[in-house]
Amino acid sequence: MSGQPTRNEIYFRIWYSYWLEVMTETFNRRLDNSIHALLLTLGALVSVTHQPGWVFGIIIAALSACQVAWQYGKQGEAARQQARRYVKLIGQMHSLSPQEILDHLDVIEEFDSTAQSSLFNSARNRTFISLNMRHREKLTLWEKFISSIAGGIPR
Repeated sequence: MSGQPTRNEIYFRIWYSYWLEVMTETFNRRLDNSIHALLLTLGALVSVTHQPGWVFGIIIAALSACQVAWQYGKQGEAARQQARRYVKLIGQMHSLSPQEILDHLDVIEEFDSTAQSSLFNSARNRTFISLNMRHREKLTLWEKFISSIAGGIPR
């Protein structure tokens, strides 16, 4: 046994990384857009409500702090670019040797996004589907919820 991964293991690794990046991009983009919508709505409510505006001000400050700290939009864009790199490799992998694929993969993986751990099993399921494999990971309720935000629950 050589210790080298098989071609199928390499394909799985590439497809898994691709789906994880796609789901990370979708999750972060939707979260960023939702926070923007909430900020606009709460900002408008501050000016039209007769209730104490400081409550809305605190919520606005907290949401703004989350956006600055975690930069969901920037993370989403980085994941989108990384998914494009994986798609390019997926398109080329049938014409490359396993070693050439691994060399490309090593370079690409240096720029992988930090993904939510609750997306791991969903990305695996999408990989199984992409590779026509029957196995599916059982998702917890939380993983199903996060997966629905990140583009849907794979069947």
